[in-house]
Amino acid sequence: MLFNSYIFLFLFLPFCLGGFYLFAHWGKSVPAKLWLTGFSLWFYGYFNPSYLLIMIFSILFNYVCFRLINATGPNRSRIMMAAGVLCNLGILFYFKYFDFFIENVNVVFGTSFLLKGILLPLGISFFTFQQIGFLVDTYRGEIRECSFLDYALFVSFFPQLIAGPIVNHNEMMPQFDKIGKQKLDWDRFAGGVFLFTLGMVKKVLVADTFGKAVNWGYANVLNLSGVDSALLILFYVLQLYFDFSGYCNMARGLGWLFGIEIPVNFNSPYKAVSIVDFWKRWHITLSRFFTKNVYIPLGGNRKGRGRMYFNLFLIYLLSGIWHGAGWTFVLWSVTQGVLYIVTRMWQLHQKEKREKSGKAKAAGPVRGQVVKVAGVLFTFVYFSLTCVFFRSETVGQALEIFRHLFTGGIALPAEAMMQSFNLDEFWYVIKLLHLDSLPYSQMYLGGIITVVTMAVVFFAPNADEVAVRFRPKAWNALVTAGLFLWCVLSLSGVSSFLYFNF
Repeated sequence: MLFNSYIFLFLFLPFCLGGFYLFAHWGKSVPAKLWLTGFSLWFYGYFNPSYLLIMIFSILFNYVCFRLINATGPNRSRIMMAAGVLCNLGILFYFKYFDFFIENVNVVFGTSFLLKGILLPLGISFFTFQQIGFLVDTYRGEIRECSFLDYALFVSFFPQLIAGPIVNHNEMMPQFDKIGKQKLDWDRFAGGVFLFTLGMVKKVLVADTFGKAVNWGYANVLNLSGVDSALLILFYVLQLYFDFSGYCNMARGLGWLFGIEIPVNFNSPYKAVSIVDFWKRWHITLSRFFTKNVYIPLGGNRKGRGRMYFNLFLIYLLSGIWHGAGWTFVLWSVTQGVLYIVTRMWQLHQKEKREKSGKAKAAGPVRGQVVKVAGVLFTFVYFSLTCVFFRSETVGQALEIFRHLFTGGIALPAEAMMQSFNLDEFWYVIKLLHLDSLPYSQMYLGGIITVVTMAVVFFAPNADEVAVRFRPKAWNALVTAGLFLWCVLSLSGVSSFLYFNF
C-alpha cells in the first residue's frame, strides 16, 4: 500500500487512527498495540500476501534469537547472535543478490546456471537491518526485556516499514510503553497532518513530475543532446531528493499522528559543504547503522590512518551493495567512498597544520562565504554526476549518458522531455494568458519549476524545521487543506517511492 493512494488516505488511515485512539482513550494499551500491529501487517501484505509470510517468519525467527541470546551465557549468546545475523544476511542475499551472483558466476566461469527471477520483497533491506541491529544490541546487553507484541510492532510499524528510517529499540520501545497512557496532543497531531501533506506535495507534485522527464530521458538515451543529458542528470537528482525527502516527511508526519516520534532521516543534504557533511544529512539512519555495527567494530579510527581509510571505503562499498544488486551501485559507492576519503585526508591535513602553527587561522567573512558556496556547488555537482550510475540500468547506459553529455552538442532541450512539466493546472493559466503563442512556450513551465525547486533545495528551510514550528491556525489550516486536495486530485498517476526498490 502506498501513502499516496486513495485506499491509504480514505480507508486504511482513518480506520487505523480511529481504532487506535478509541482503545487509547479507554486506556487499553495492549489492544491499541494489537490494532496498530494488525494494520501494519495489512499495510505490508497489501502489496503481495506472500511478502507478509516472509515478514512474519522474519519476526518470529528474530524474536526467538533475541530470547535465546538473553537466556544463554556469554559464549553461547555470541554464537546465537552470530547465527541470527548470518541467517538474516542469508535471507537478504537470497532474495536480493542471488540472481546477481549467479549472473556474474556465469560470466566469469562460462557456466549456464539458470536465474531464478526472484521478486524482491518490499522493504526487506530495511526491516532486516533493523532486526540485525536489535540482535546485536541484545548481545551487547542493551536489551533485556521485550514482549513479542512490542517487538512485532517495532519491526512492522507501517510509517517506517518500507523505506525507513532504520530505527533503534531505544528510540521506539519507550514510546510504545506510553501507548494508551497519554492523551492526544492536538498540536502535534495537527503538525503531523501538515508534515504529511508537505511530504505528499514533494512526492506527488514535484518528484513525480521530474520523474516523467527522467523516464523519457532514460528511454531515449541515444537521442540526447549535451543539454538534454545535463538536464536529465539534474532532473534525476531533484526527483531523488524530493521523492526520498517526501517519504521521510510523510513517515514522520504519520508517526506524529500516533504520538510517536520517528528519527529524522533526511536533512537538506544538497546544502552540504562537503561529501562528509553530505553523508551526515542523507539517509542518516543507514549511515548510523553502518557506523555502529561495522565501522566501529572494525576499529574505526583507533588503529591508524590506513586502517581508518580502509574501514571508510568498506562502509561505502557495503552501502552501495545494500542499495541494489548491480555493478552500477558498486561504481556509485566507489565514487562516494573515494571522495569521502580524499576529503577526510584534506580535513586532517588542515587540522594538523593548525595544530603545528599553534593557532586557528580564521577565514574572513567574504572568503569564508566563497569557500562555503564553492563547497556546496562542488558537492552537488559531484553527487549529481555520480547518480548517473545510481539511476542507470547498466554501466553501458551510464557511460552513454556521459558520452552525450560531453559530445552531444548544444541544442534546445527536447520538447518531449520538457512537456512532462506542462501540468494541466498550470498549462491552463498559460493558455488563459495567451502565453502559449510565444516562442518556446512549451519550455516555460519546465524552466520555472526547475528554478523554483532549486531555490527551495538550496535556500528554504526543510519541511521538518517548518513542521516543528507549526501551530494550527485558520490560515495554515486552509493552506494545508488546499495542498492536500491538490495532491488528491493528482493521484491518477500514482507511483511508488524510489527507495521501495532498495
